[in-house]
Amino acid sequence: MILLSLLLFFPTAVVAQDLTFDQLNVQLRQALDKDDHPQAIQLLDKMIEMKPDLPNLYYYRATENYMAENFRASVNDFDTLIKLQPSRSDSLWERGISCYFAGDYADGAKQFLDYQNYHDQDVENSVWRYLCLAKSEGLAKARETLIPIERDPRPGLQEALEMYRGNVTPEKLLDAMEKTELTGQAAAGYRFYTLLYVGLYYLAEGKDDLAAKYLKLAADPKLLDSGRSRISTYMWATAGIAHRDIAHRKKKESDAEN
Repeated sequence: MILLSLLLFFPTAVVAQDLTFDQLNVQLRQALDKDDHPQAIQLLDKMIEMKPDLPNLYYYRATENYMAENFRASVNDFDTLIKLQPSRSDSLWERGISCYFAGDYADGAKQFLDYQNYHDQDVENSVWRYLCLAKSEGLAKARETLIPIERDPRPGLQEALEMYRGNVTPEKLLDAMEKTELTGQAAAGYRFYTLLYVGLYYLAEGKDDLAAKYLKLAADPKLLDSGRSRISTYMWATAGIAHRDIAHRKKKESDAEN
């Protein structure tokens, strides 16, 4: 994530009424560096009160609300950003993921389709549109309208797309991952994206136990640490969010039955 241009750290992380915008901005950097999402949101709330027409503030609050699993608030912030800066609409893949977790599946599918105008060789974009359509229109429609991607250079992602096309089984992808000759950061990146998209594939198929198994492996902090140059921290966080989402849903279903 590209952060705001910030100053040196301010000594306290408490939001005070008399702080200037620049001081709040410094505290925001501190909160972001600590992954303190509630604190970052609180700071951004105050900054938006001061400068409600600054588009980037809504981008940062949207992503922080997503990390805090405030999915509806995240979508709302992205929507405000688009109203203030319509030219950014196509590029906001993060909005599509927030739509997915907020249950706005049709809107999410449209966001990922629009993203093709911004970057047309991203397997993840195609897969997330598939995941949204699987929820809104069913697996057959999702597979039938899967966006073709031919040149995503990241190890494992083109193979993952073949799984969503129905041409490769998850077992074959996992076997290839275990047998890879890649090493170091490249191997960690390959492992992460394979585990993430196998987990999400099983989630779309309604196989929650298998989905949870692979999403948990993808969300392992040790995997991120071993592949920081090849793994998006946003997508690594998404693996954990998806894993927790399954647990929350299963608990709701269990409580309803009891």
